[in-house]
Amino acid sequence: MVPARRQRLLRVKRFVGAILIAIAAAIAVLTYRALLAERAQAQEAQRAETTRQAADRQAELRTIESKVQAAADLPALNAALAAHVDSATIIDLLDSEEWWLPYRKDFPLVRLIVGDAVVASRGTTSGANVEADVVKAARRQLVASAQLTIGSEPFLLGAARMNGHPENDPILVLGRPTPPPAPFAVARPVEQRLHQFWGGAGAIALLGVALLLSRRRKNATAAEAAEAAVIPIVHESTLKFGDSREPRNDVRPQDDFGVPAAAPTTTAPTYVIVAPAPAAASQMFGRYRLVERLREGGMSELYIATAAGVEGFSRSFVLKRLRPELTRDKNAVAQFIDEARLQADLVHSNIVPVFDFGVVGSEYFMTQEYIQGRDLARVMERHRAVGRAGLPSPIAYFAAHETLQALAFAHSRGGADGTPLGIVHRDIAAGNILVSLAGEVKLSDFGIVKSNDRVSRTQVGVVKGNTNFMSPEQARGQAVDARSDLFSLGLVLYHCLSGEMLYGGNNDLEVLHHAAGGLLLEDFARIRNLPDPAPQILERALALDPNNRFQSAAEFADEVAVHMGGGRIGLAHLMRELFAQELHETALPAATAVGYTAGP
Repeated sequence: MVPARRQRLLRVKRFVGAILIAIAAAIAVLTYRALLAERAQAQEAQRAETTRQAADRQAELRTIESKVQAAADLPALNAALAAHVDSATIIDLLDSEEWWLPYRKDFPLVRLIVGDAVVASRGTTSGANVEADVVKAARRQLVASAQLTIGSEPFLLGAARMNGHPENDPILVLGRPTPPPAPFAVARPVEQRLHQFWGGAGAIALLGVALLLSRRRKNATAAEAAEAAVIPIVHESTLKFGDSREPRNDVRPQDDFGVPAAAPTTTAPTYVIVAPAPAAASQMFGRYRLVERLREGGMSELYIATAAGVEGFSRSFVLKRLRPELTRDKNAVAQFIDEARLQADLVHSNIVPVFDFGVVGSEYFMTQEYIQGRDLARVMERHRAVGRAGLPSPIAYFAAHETLQALAFAHSRGGADGTPLGIVHRDIAAGNILVSLAGEVKLSDFGIVKSNDRVSRTQVGVVKGNTNFMSPEQARGQAVDARSDLFSLGLVLYHCLSGEMLYGGNNDLEVLHHAAGGLLLEDFARIRNLPDPAPQILERALALDPNNRFQSAAEFADEVAVHMGGGRIGLAHLMRELFAQELHETALPAATAVGYTAGP
């Protein structure tokens, strides 16, 4: 009877254990779905809020335009200008006269500009030329407005041409500070409930597993029981739920929302999920101190590194190290050496320079310039996130022109004997064009460059590069020359002007097929919707036949140069507007080196 009773009890335990595991799984699935739904609703609300804020800002700018136009028509102000009164008298009028009272309250910033000279200025004086583009626009179209950063404070500016003075074409500028858009706060109650429920579900699941495996533990030998009792624990501080870190090989996988995968049903030891310490914190690598690990690619690892000298001298670099497991791979080593050697020879103001190359132990590395800024892909992403589409045309043409300057230098580079190297970058993409906080543009990542001087070779038919910016011949795996880079730069220019990718497709394979076939009729229709002269420039740059394209980077650069007036200043202002706070708040952050790639 006793064995039969034990058997019945064992079956009941197993049944209860299975029920408990099922309940735990149901809790995990339901709460996970709730999290997905909550996230989707929050993202949609954030998009709607961003759109609303952009519409409000545009309406405010239209209001400022109407006010500055009314102020420019004031008879007393025009009379003072016609009488050629001095600056002090004009300022005194603005500070004391009743007819200026409404504008005095609303606009602390006033500038009267005649020709290129500021003849009267009231309010903020820093950044004396930041309104130059607004003034030019007002001279073309009578009235204009913009949001600009003056000093460190965002301003809304309006400018209007004062009629009746054709001989000196005066412009009145009014401005007032505006608070930055309020950050969108998203409550996270579902994640908090998920955290609580997961703890309960885990406890229920463990109890169920214990009941299912009770017989095995009952019959286990003393040695097995002692071994099973040892649960390896990684002794590191745990992270707050939902924090993201790079995945470890010794913990269970997690999905994109930080939710652990389903609990294992085997008897393998349980590991605690912990936060890894920074991979390179204060680690010495040769003469460099690895300060922060940026990312890891298929071939390389990237770090922020510093090198110290005498008298406390220190300089920061981006250190690119070949992954240790590839040091015995001859092709990988050859490709890494090629990249370092070629990029080190390309000394140009628009190319990210390589300062050092060497081997520590058996690990190859190179160091590159540390640039405080963002890559062009991140600039476009942030630009869209604040409710805008394409970049202002002068900024887009300036970024293209500077990249073409880098390509013109690389394409014409010769060897020691003067023989052309035939360099083709093959990966011209928004993510490989860096923009500094000062508006400098630099081309990076020569990892898959084609050159007659390379040691490594790409196999025929092998396609490398970013499919969104590929020329047709590159997408087909055919031989490429410098005109392939110019086609890719044309796609980058379209992306900057429109805020969209020209190639369409639901995945990389569809995009690759689109690239291999060249532009479609609807692609050319989208190009022709851009303001002049973009359609004429892009239709030539993106011609299917390389013979119908620009034949050199210099020719392409000359075409866009006449349309980039003020682009450098505009790009610097845009970078400060989009990224200044986060780039200045952290010293030597990993994020400031975005745009450096760790290899394919």
